[in-house]
Amino acid sequence: MVARLEASGDLRPGPVRETLLVLRREVLMPQSYVRRSADGEKPRRWDLLDWAVPQDREELQKVLYGGASVLVQRDGEPLLGRARGSRSGASITSMSTVMGVTASLLDELDLRPRQRVLDVGTGAGVTAAVACQVCGDQGVVALDRDRHLTQAAAARLADLGFRPEAVCGAGDEGCPARAPFDRIFVSYVVASVPPALVEQLAPGGRLLVHVTSVSPSTGHRTHTWCPGCWPASAADCSCCRGRASASA
Repeated sequence: MVARLEASGDLRPGPVRETLLVLRREVLMPQSYVRRSADGEKPRRWDLLDWAVPQDREELQKVLYGGASVLVQRDGEPLLGRARGSRSGASITSMSTVMGVTASLLDELDLRPRQRVLDVGTGAGVTAAVACQVCGDQGVVALDRDRHLTQAAAARLADLGFRPEAVCGAGDEGCPARAPFDRIFVSYVVASVPPALVEQLAPGGRLLVHVTSVSPSTGHRTHTWCPGCWPASAADCSCCRGRASASA
């Protein structure tokens, strides 16, 4: 997976690359859904694969290390203690981000040892695991609004030897009790930069977030805010210029 990310230009030499080389994704995501239904088929059919079951490992390894999104939660269910097997209906409510996107953004975040990091929308805990490895787990906070995801991320990060503070709460409120943070990473799209997150940045800190706006003239636009460009707009930042993608 790392070799493919390097070849595509999504990953550069550095601490993120070194961490991804040794990160055991099967520990963070020991189970994953795979869709078995055809396009348009209703209700959708899923199989929950489990790394603990030898017959599942070959297919699950391709899912975990192929670079695509990993489907980790269906219908808001608890992640811990699930039984493998087939499911029908409902929808996927949490998935890991495509690895090329995650790797590229983590590179932009410029993680360094002993930094304090807030991972907003931690999900399966991939970003939190990288932050723990690079920065040290004592300064990392993994925040998610879903208590089942928060519990599972804490347990599986512990299985990797990491013990960040896992917090269940609203992402736009951040974690003021542990502020300030040197780095804040938001894994999902927001309509505007949450003021609370800006307030929780340490002097010289960096916040990486996708800001999406919809207007009759521009359509749907997503901006990747460069670390450190706040409070300037993406249009004013030389690092961010030209990064917007648009669709009608």
